[in-house]
Amino acid sequence: MGKGEPHSTVLQRTQLFHVDSVVCGLSALNLNTNAPVLFRNEAISQSVNIQKPGFAKVFGHKEWVPTTLAILANSSAVREWDSNGTVFGYSAGDKERQAGEFGHNDFYPVVMAAAC
Repeated sequence: MGKGEPHSTVLQRTQLFHVDSVVCGLSALNLNTNAPVLFRNEAISQSVNIQKPGFAKVFGHKEWVPTTLAILANSSAVREWDSNGTVFGYSAGDKERQAGEFGHNDFYPVVMAAAC
């Protein structure tokens, strides 16, 4: 593996976690869970109809909202179900393969909002 060229299995796992994260967020919003809906509604209350710097989208909506509010709303939604916290590389018989937990989906909404 070269610098900046992750193995295809790493990219596939990242894609799986990303999809898992988005589905968790959409599910939490669709099922009207408390905090995600509260934060989504707050974000949408400050929406605009055109893309402009400092604005991003909340899961499931076309409106552009302040990026900070999109991050808050989307992070809250994906954490509501938090289905992909995973311990990678764990092996009880190998002390070198007892890594800590990784895979929480908190950072996906931040990256998505930043990409907008």
